[in-house]
Amino acid sequence: MTNNYQASFRLGCALLVLTAILSGCSIGLRQPAPVKNYYLIEATPLPSTQPALYPFALKVSNIEVAPPYAERGLVYRLEAQRYDSDFYNQFFSTPRSMITAQVTQWLGQRQLFAAVLSPASALDAPYLLEALVTQLYADLRPGTQPSSVLAMQVFVTRTGDRAIVLDRTYARTVFVPNQNAASIVKGMSEALEQCLGELDRDLRASGLKP
Repeated sequence: MTNNYQASFRLGCALLVLTAILSGCSIGLRQPAPVKNYYLIEATPLPSTQPALYPFALKVSNIEVAPPYAERGLVYRLEAQRYDSDFYNQFFSTPRSMITAQVTQWLGQRQLFAAVLSPASALDAPYLLEALVTQLYADLRPGTQPSSVLAMQVFVTRTGDRAIVLDRTYARTVFVPNQNAASIVKGMSEALEQCLGELDRDLRASGLKP
């Protein structure tokens, strides 16, 4: 009995030691989850207090984004032909939905039109704004000052006959103080504001008719 007891005791101790070792290994293998940062491009217009310039509505369609920049990760230009996407620094929503919301909000607050309808609206309008973002990245090439680059092609068409009444490309490069993601997104916001400011001026000068 004594020999059996001693054997059982040794086996129990061995199992305890093995459990402790495996538990320690498991703790060592568990790494903290990578921390992601999320950002929004935000264009802030100066709200207009004047009556609407055009007494009819404009509808904004979903703003399309070129495939290289359509995902949520920030895109960096590292060399002439080399780009990279940032896994840890991302937009809070897709560039398509984010920029569509910003354009709709901007035009609505500027009160160019009696109403600015979002893509989700079931209502029709005499004019439709469509756009394609062709560039949306941070230029981080060696030997150059970091900058945020945004370009978009905008079409405004008459809903009735689909005639194009405005066709312009707006492009801006905003230099930023460093390569920090927050600085880059702030630069993108400023670039979008500048593009929309120029769009505002073009729409006012276009003389749209109902």
